[in-house]
Amino acid sequence: MRTETLDVLRCPYCGGRLSLVDSLYHRSAAGEIHDGILGCHCCIFPVVDGIPVLHLLPAATTARDQIQAGRADLARRTMFGLDDEQAEAFDAVASSATATYRDTVGALGPNFEGGYFLYRFSDPTYIVAQSVARVVAATVLGGTRRAIDICGGSGHVTRSLLDLSPFPPVLADLYFAKVWLARRFTAPGCEPVCCDGNAPMPFARGAFGFAMCTDAFMYIWTKRQLVGEMERLIDHRAGGSHSGAVPGAVLIGHTHNERTWSPSHGQPLSPEGYADLFETLEPRIFGEAALFADVVGGGPLDLSRRDDAETLDRNPALTIIASRNPAVFARHPLPPPETSAGDFRINPLYAVEPEGDRVRLRLRFPSEDYEQEYGACRQYLPDELTVGTAVLSALPDATNSGPLADLARRRIILKLPKRYY
Repeated sequence: MRTETLDVLRCPYCGGRLSLVDSLYHRSAAGEIHDGILGCHCCIFPVVDGIPVLHLLPAATTARDQIQAGRADLARRTMFGLDDEQAEAFDAVASSATATYRDTVGALGPNFEGGYFLYRFSDPTYIVAQSVARVVAATVLGGTRRAIDICGGSGHVTRSLLDLSPFPPVLADLYFAKVWLARRFTAPGCEPVCCDGNAPMPFARGAFGFAMCTDAFMYIWTKRQLVGEMERLIDHRAGGSHSGAVPGAVLIGHTHNERTWSPSHGQPLSPEGYADLFETLEPRIFGEAALFADVVGGGPLDLSRRDDAETLDRNPALTIIASRNPAVFARHPLPPPETSAGDFRINPLYAVEPEGDRVRLRLRFPSEDYEQEYGACRQYLPDELTVGTAVLSALPDATNSGPLADLARRRIILKLPKRYY
């Protein structure tokens, strides 16, 4: 972690500032804390492999004791939840300079949600979340403020924020392995923090211009608390603590609607139930189906719309935006692609079958459950197509025109993080 990140960190329990405890074991250099102990008025927390772990669940307290004993290697194994045999196999993959995201996820074992994350960059839920996050964040950050992605998993949507501010976006998630993967592969340059979404957020009031939680909010039990925390984290006054800054924004993307069925329902609320969670900002709730149609249709992304109760009730998923900035609630051109480093690759949902001077691509879902939940991708991904090998030979580069650009527009090829699969 960067030492400057201490400026925005706070203890989730007493609210006190956190600082490195120099009298205990630590490794730090060049403005980075690699391993160590952070202390406040009431607690001490470990920094494990550069990631602050700001909760008191059993793995965190064990890792804290291991860091104090100078065994950072054991602390990392503890936070990954690996036994000795699994840890040796994982360490071999993690230490490889050529291991991919797919390899590393595989080394974490069958209980990790690797299949879902591997195909994330063309999921219907992702393409909406990525577009909404980029247009709202670009509107309120102004290139000068910091963003936070809460319950952001292994950083797929976080990646879309990397080029919108000189400050690295914070990625907050309970699962250490996910934020570790994000920093290494998916969103390199983000600042990962391991914390509990069902507890107060370990950050200073008004530290962010944009706070989002996508595809996870329905699994949070303490919803009222988290919304209150997201409102607290953003500087939503005009000007605020940043001279000339516009009001910030809260985004909750793809949260399920209790009035419709979905394959992974969670503990959702009704549209009015979600609205009642907000106390200091008035939210606007969108049915996700219309936003999805905007994105698939090439834009614009219409955040000026006001969906009526009947429309909201029949939408399986909802997007919620709260801001005092009127520029947020407008019709936005679809945002340009993020400028993060990466390579253009064939979408991993496609099986590749060479046929002479052409290649046949067949859409293959990893499981029936995946197809049931994300089958709407067929609205932009064809079941089958053939492409000349000469066209694909230009990969991993892409152009702004021609066949390769068309394949990228249709998400048949994707700009993926380096060493993704």
